[in-house]
Amino acid sequence: MKIHALLLVTLFAAPALADDAKPAPAPATAPHAIVVHVAPLVAETRRPIELVAQIDTPFAEALSARWRRIGDTTWNDVTFDRSSAGGWYAELPASGPPGIEYYIRGKDTAGVEVAHFASEQAPHVVRVVPSLYDRLEVLDRERVHDRKNEIAVDVIGHNFGNRYDLGDRFVRAELAYTRRILRELHSVTFGFGSISGTTPVMSAPVSMGGGDTGHSLRYGFGGVRTRVHESVFFDVRAQLGASHDGFDGGIAGAVTFGKPWRSCVSFGGEYLGDLGPTAWVRLQWDTAPPLLMGASIVRTDLPGTDIDSAGLYIAYDVAYRVADRFAMRAQLSYGARDGESNLGGGLGSSVDF
Repeated sequence: MKIHALLLVTLFAAPALADDAKPAPAPATAPHAIVVHVAPLVAETRRPIELVAQIDTPFAEALSARWRRIGDTTWNDVTFDRSSAGGWYAELPASGPPGIEYYIRGKDTAGVEVAHFASEQAPHVVRVVPSLYDRLEVLDRERVHDRKNEIAVDVIGHNFGNRYDLGDRFVRAELAYTRRILRELHSVTFGFGSISGTTPVMSAPVSMGGGDTGHSLRYGFGGVRTRVHESVFFDVRAQLGASHDGFDGGIAGAVTFGKPWRSCVSFGGEYLGDLGPTAWVRLQWDTAPPLLMGASIVRTDLPGTDIDSAGLYIAYDVAYRVADRFAMRAQLSYGARDGESNLGGGLGSSVDF
């Protein structure tokens, strides 16, 4: 009997002991997101850096990027926001060279921080490189010795002559101040000008009613030069003043291929309400330093011709930097409107500061 009782106790106790020997279940953990991120390697200066990520469970974690400029010791945080396209993005601020370093982390619903990309000990580096216009600005500042202002005065004129010995000539003078910006907006110019001259009222001898009359214009102007490409510049300007016939306005523009301070070719035009249109083509070269030379073909109605024939002359000009801040210019022209060709010319100077 004692043996049978012992066997019964053993049989009933074994399942209980087996149940007690099972390991306790692991506590439930909060789900973590899977983050896919393609890291940028370089960025341009003055441009924010956009980070884009794909998250499989977007609400399982609060995702953020910690960043700092290379050389700083303090980290900054920026959170990822959902875009309309379904992805997630964050924007790091624009920075200068050498760059920015960052890593991406998440924080789950239990408050546990999860590393998803790089880490505080080994952050990802985005090198910031100067943009094209940053590099061009540096070169231009070196070229002008960091002098961003210029005052220039120019006087040009041409005597077209006339087959009936009538007066057909003009003189133009301008005083201009230029502020150099040296970026996409390359420069801004303001100034004052004066045009005066004599033009035939008709192409005929005096005995047959021919004669000449005076035309003039006093004006102020403003213009800008933009650099749309490393070697393409646009000039636009507007002017307003008083002519021999009342208030008058005008516009002018030019496009330059090449460097305006080196070898280049320019196409331009101008229209003055009471004095007529002007168009030109100019080739400039710097193959004989320190001289900067140019040749132009100019078609003009200045000083507001009353006869049909358009004035046409060719011009040769040369510029020479006399001193570090001071330059001189000279021009010689040759052409005609209604008769034999005659000479013209001009002088100019500028100072940088």
